[in-house]
Amino acid sequence: MVVTFVMTNSQAHAATAPSADPVIITIEGRDTNPFVTHSEVERLIRDSLPAQGAPFIVSKVNTLHLQQMLNSVDNIEWARCSRTSADRLHIEVIPMKPVARVFDGDSSYYINRQGKRLTASLRYRSDVPVIQGHIADAASAIRLLPLIDTIASRPELRQLITSIRVNDRNEAILIPALRGHVIDFGTPDADIANKFDRLLVMYRKVLPVKGWDFYDTLSVKFGHQIVATRRFPKEKTPTFISDPDGDAAESVMLDHMLAEAPAAGQTVTVVETPAPVTVPSAPDTSAPDIPQPEEPIIVIEQ
Repeated sequence: MVVTFVMTNSQAHAATAPSADPVIITIEGRDTNPFVTHSEVERLIRDSLPAQGAPFIVSKVNTLHLQQMLNSVDNIEWARCSRTSADRLHIEVIPMKPVARVFDGDSSYYINRQGKRLTASLRYRSDVPVIQGHIADAASAIRLLPLIDTIASRPELRQLITSIRVNDRNEAILIPALRGHVIDFGTPDADIANKFDRLLVMYRKVLPVKGWDFYDTLSVKFGHQIVATRRFPKEKTPTFISDPDGDAAESVMLDHMLAEAPAAGQTVTVVETPAPVTVPSAPDTSAPDIPQPEEPIIVIEQ
């Protein structure tokens, strides 16, 4: 079977072929999305078509079965099989469009907006947000989409947040570019914009004064406040992932985080309480579940 293509705007379109070529294959974004190749589609449909040399009668091809088979393939987002007016078989394929990569123990896979999974391999590579933890099902993955979309839509958040962890309660723990503290975000699909607005107030008005290494956990899971846990004992100033020395990255982070002031009319009140007599050690940021501090050290109310 011979299939020819013309490339227009980074998409593959079947060219007009001789009548001897009864199959047209169209792959969207073939040059920019490596998750599906022309040869792979040919291999997948081969067993559903007449054997080479046998008469090819399009009306006898079960297009519904062929379409369902293609849609069940994990690296295909969407597929459609139809019969053209010229009595040819037209196969349209959209490769999987991952929105995040999940690291769950020893396994790693991509997920799309419907929660469909594609096992990660050296063959497939996509620069998407990283999620750490167990994603039980498609519904759990879909719950994370509002959080992922919000981070992707705001430049300051893309710079600040490096990965997302999911704990046993399906709450999100955000890992910032500044090493040494984590952000307890709570449920990933509720009050997202307000949580990030409060968090950015903390980065723009409090941490520059208190010090970037003053706290080990910032929590925005409770409405209209931020609860921050002070670091005990005071540790060495954390460094940035993007710079081993931390200085250059810190300068970039400060310039970007402080560039935009809080919204007009927004007021912030800082209330400090005495440190507890017994203070737990700083949480291990490599653990997927960061416990909620028993006693708040600082509360910011908007």
